[in-house]
Amino acid sequence: MPTKIPTILTEILEKKAKEPINPNLKRSFPLTPPNLEIFPFILAEIKRASPSAGNISTIPNPTELAQSYLEGGANAVSVLCETNYFKGSLEDLSAIKKANPTLSLLRKDFLTQIQQIQESYGIGADLVLLIAAVFSNGENGGFQALQNLYQKALDLGLTPLIEVHNTEEILFITPLKAKFIGINSRNLHTFKIDKIAALNLFGTLKIYNPQSKILFESSIENSFDGFVVGNVGFDGILCGSYLVRDSNPTLALQNLRAALLSGAKASPFYRHFFKLLTHSLGVIKICGMTNLENMLMCANKLTQTLEDKYPKDFEKIAALGFILVKKSKRFLSTQEITILTQALQEKFPKILRIGVVSDDEEEMQEALKLIKSGNLDALQLHGSSKISFGNQNLKEAHFAFYQVQNIAQTSDLKPYISPFVLLDSKSTLGGGSGENIPYETLSELKEKLNYLCVAGGVGINNLQKLLQCGAKMLDVNSSLESQAGIKDESKLQDFLQAFCKCKQ
Repeated sequence: MPTKIPTILTEILEKKAKEPINPNLKRSFPLTPPNLEIFPFILAEIKRASPSAGNISTIPNPTELAQSYLEGGANAVSVLCETNYFKGSLEDLSAIKKANPTLSLLRKDFLTQIQQIQESYGIGADLVLLIAAVFSNGENGGFQALQNLYQKALDLGLTPLIEVHNTEEILFITPLKAKFIGINSRNLHTFKIDKIAALNLFGTLKIYNPQSKILFESSIENSFDGFVVGNVGFDGILCGSYLVRDSNPTLALQNLRAALLSGAKASPFYRHFFKLLTHSLGVIKICGMTNLENMLMCANKLTQTLEDKYPKDFEKIAALGFILVKKSKRFLSTQEITILTQALQEKFPKILRIGVVSDDEEEMQEALKLIKSGNLDALQLHGSSKISFGNQNLKEAHFAFYQVQNIAQTSDLKPYISPFVLLDSKSTLGGGSGENIPYETLSELKEKLNYLCVAGGVGINNLQKLLQCGAKMLDVNSSLESQAGIKDESKLQDFLQAFCKCKQ
C-alpha cells in the first residue's frame, strides 16, 4: 500500500500552493543542459536552511558561493527556491544565472504544476527537481501528474532530476525511464538518516532503471563520505549543507571530488558489505587467521554453509580478519598476510579480507600497503573515536574502513566517521579477550544505531541472545579456537549450524 505523504511535505506543499506563479517569463539565457556523462557528477547546492537542520548559513551573496563551487569543479549548481522552510528564492536562481549565463542550474523546489515548470524555464533554470514522494501515494495527481511534469520539462529542454527515498518510490517512477535520479538518505516522515539503506538502494535502482545516472543526496559530512558513495557505484553526488558550512567550499568540493574518484577505483568493499548488512542474515566475520590451512578451512566452512542462503547476485558472503597489531597473539606480518589473502582470493573469492589495526602509525602504513596492493578489502580500526588514527585523517580517508569502539555502557559510544561502528567489549586486551558487552547495553544501543555490529565474547552460548538484541554483524574469534589463532573445525561447524537455525 502507498505510504501516507509526510506531514512536513504536506505543509510545504500547502504553503507553496498559495504562492503566485509567473509562467509567462521570457527566458533570456541559453539552455545549458548538464553533461551527465562526466564522472563524478557533482551538483553543489545553495542552501540556507532546512526543516531538519534549521539555519545553516545566511549566504548573503549566492552568486559568489556559486562561483566558488565552479572553481572547485562543480558540474552544476542546485539552488533552493523554497522560501518558508529553506529560506531560498527564485531571485537567488535568477541572480546566479545573470552572473554566469552558461552555468547549469537546478531549481530545487516542490513542484506540482505545469505552470511551475514553465516558470522555471523562463527564469533561467536548466534542471528541475521532481520529488516522487509528492505523487507516489496518489495525491497531487499521482503518477499521471508526475509524468506530465516530466514530459513538460523535456519539451522545454529542461533536465528533470527525479528524487526517490525507498524501493516503493523506485518502482513508482520506473515507467518514466528517467535519465537522472537522486537517492535521498533522509526519511521524510521522521527526518532520520539511514545512509547505509540509501546507499544500498543503488543496486535496486540500477536493476529497474539501468539507463539512469544516479546521484546520492543528503548526509554528506566530510570528503570520506564521497569515497563511500563512489565505492558503492554512484555516478555523482548532490551536496549542500557540508559545502555551505565549510569556510573554504572550493577546497571542500575539490576534496570531495577526489574522494569520489578514489572510491570508484578501489575494491568495492562498501557495496558488498552494505548488501550483507541489510540482508536478513547479516554478516559473519571470523577474526584472527594465522595460517594457510586453518584459514582455508574457515573459508570453506563459511562458503559451504552460507553461499546458498544469500541471493545469487551477492558477490561476497562473509569476512575473515587478519591482525597487524604486534602485541596480539594472532599477529601476522605484511608478508604473511599477503600470502594468506592471495590464496583466499584465489580459492574463495566470496570472502572479504579485513585487516585489523590499532592506533599506531607503523601498523597503519603496513595496512595501507596491503590495501593499495589489493590484498585487503578494508581496515578494522580498533579503539577509534578520534578524527586522526595512525596519523591518518579519517575524514579525508581514501580507503575503506570501519571503526571499533570498546563499550561497557551506553555512554561509552562516541561519534564515529565510518558508515557503521563495531562494538567490542572493554578489556585490558582491547579485543580478542572473550569478554562480553552487557546485553542491556546492546539493547539500548540498538535504539541509537541503525545497524548493531558486535564483537567481544561472541560464541554459540550467546548467539541467540545477540541476535535477539538485533545484531546485524557478528565478529567471532576466541570462542571458536582450540588454541590462540587456530580455529577448531567442529566448533566452527556447530556455530554456523546454530546461526542458521536461529535465522530460520
